[in-house]
Amino acid sequence: MKLAIFGGSFDPPHLGHLAFARFALQALAPDRLLWLPAGRQWQKPDQVMAAPVHRVAMIRELIAGDARQAVDERELQRRGPSFTADTLRELAAERPGAELMFLIGQDQYARLPTWYRAEAIAGLATLVVVPRAGEAVVTPSGLPPHRLQVLELPDLPISSTAVREAIARGDDICPLVGADVASYIASHRLYGKKP
Repeated sequence: MKLAIFGGSFDPPHLGHLAFARFALQALAPDRLLWLPAGRQWQKPDQVMAAPVHRVAMIRELIAGDARQAVDERELQRRGPSFTADTLRELAAERPGAELMFLIGQDQYARLPTWYRAEAIAGLATLVVVPRAGEAVVTPSGLPPHRLQVLELPDLPISSTAVREAIARGDDICPLVGADVASYIASHRLYGKKP
């Protein structure tokens, strides 16, 4: 079994995330792609995010109808900081013999040696690195030998920050998040959305 793991804050999830997930499904051909919303991130202890229940619900709205994609809530249910190494270890124990593929952006990959138990992450999963447009992926020093795959994505100029800024301006966010997620955000008045 091949399992792709797509982590992030997803605050909110948007059509760029969905396009990335679909592209990864096509390019990597995993049996399943797990969206892994972040719990309390140890490197960003002061980050304020929408409540976990809302982020999970929005991801589910975004991926509805695609049985190849699912949400894994384990990092949201942990007490204290959430570590990728712990999550990958748990997934490996739950699925003996499965090939884990951890999707990571080039910026995160460059900082990976600073992560908690980076050597365990490198040993447990193939690191699927998404480079910035036109830039080569360079393995950071201090990272042990590991399985690496580079996944070149088409340009997806959407960010969660841009979505939140659009909400603050009162702009229509349907083109950024889709109608279902936009409706969810409006009905729950997330990100300062006015009635």
